Amino acid sequence: MEREGYKQLSYILGNYPTPSYLNTVVPGSLFYVNSIKQVKDLAPALSNFMLQLTPNSKTMIDRQVIDKIGSIPLREIQDTYVEGKVKRVWTFDVSTNPALSIKDVIARQLIEDALKKKKVVPGKTIVVEATSGNTGAGLALLGNYYGLNTVLVVPDKVSAEKIERLRKLGAHVLVAPTKVSPQDPHSYYSIRDLLGKHKNVWVPQQYDNPSNSKAHELFTGPRIWEETRGKVTAVIIPAGTGGTISGIGRYLKSKNPNIKIIGVDTVGSILSLLKQGYSLKDASPHAHSYDIQGFGEDFLPKNMDFNVIDMFIKVSDISGLQMTQMLPSLGFFQGQSSGASYAAFLEALDSNIIRKHDSVFIMFPDVGIPYRHDVYNDTWMQSNKFSFNY
Repeated sequence: MEREGYKQLSYILGNYPTPSYLNTVVPGSLFYVNSIKQVKDLAPALSNFMLQLTPNSKTMIDRQVIDKIGSIPLREIQDTYVEGKVKRVWTFDVSTNPALSIKDVIARQLIEDALKKKKVVPGKTIVVEATSGNTGAGLALLGNYYGLNTVLVVPDKVSAEKIERLRKLGAHVLVAPTKVSPQDPHSYYSIRDLLGKHKNVWVPQQYDNPSNSKAHELFTGPRIWEETRGKVTAVIIPAGTGGTISGIGRYLKSKNPNIKIIGVDTVGSILSLLKQGYSLKDASPHAHSYDIQGFGEDFLPKNMDFNVIDMFIKVSDISGLQMTQMLPSLGFFQGQSSGASYAAFLEALDSNIIRKHDSVFIMFPDVGIPYRHDVYNDTWMQSNKFSFNY
């Protein structure tokens, strides 16, 4: 198993941060929203930023690279701690996706549906999206293939490695503050909406665009069902935009309504409260910032289909991040939401939500390289009091 883990890490390092098929891409620019202190100066500064963008030309990416998206191998997780407590446990090796995350599947569907509907025009349209990094990487990849400029707005808790990778994929990156409300003019949602008003801009709106969940209903859900030969009885998936868990959930429930669809939520997010029946007004006061990246929300995305989600398990920053550090011992070098997924799985075992007869699929959404300076950095973990020493 240790050898298998090194094999995966070697593959990731060989494809990070710039795959050979993107050698012709010119790195994107970087803009810090916090450098504009006055709200009145935001719109003029961002307009100037957008005016400086030049049309993107199609790169020499082979169609086989795009077609590879979603053809992800299933891997079995071998963990002595859970032996005898569960039948089988699987995940995907998302390092085989071109932009190294499950979100490549979403990005392809968003872009290709927009092309069919003529919402985007190669060589002319600028794609603008708010992202924690993974959907953005997929959009940048697809943008380069189709000749679309990509502007991504990310929260400042996103790792430096993720930001640099987005730029090397050709995206222009704007970094916005994390610890503000979604309505704050400096938030990454507000900046996305402001940029979306510019000419020749298309905003995918991954949170509300039905192409998001459609992608997983068409591709990821069927792949889980086929690769497990219909033996999967429960899935555990971190929830943010709602597209991954809802699309997979709809497909799997159509094949077997008894499959348990379990969402992973983080402390500080309100998704689990909304699932419990809280109104958005009553749930919102419970929202607060959190350090773990890639899932959870302080609003209700339209892609979130609570009808196919049986329950949520909440995971704290410290348990999710500590579990992320432990995953390499199982042969998996993954990102923070993957650690949270595995922590939720162990909680489900201890609570008898998952039982001996179950065969479980756990979504590991992305790889670990973008997190070298935070969760895989002992100094960062200790300084933020996430270390085992605290």
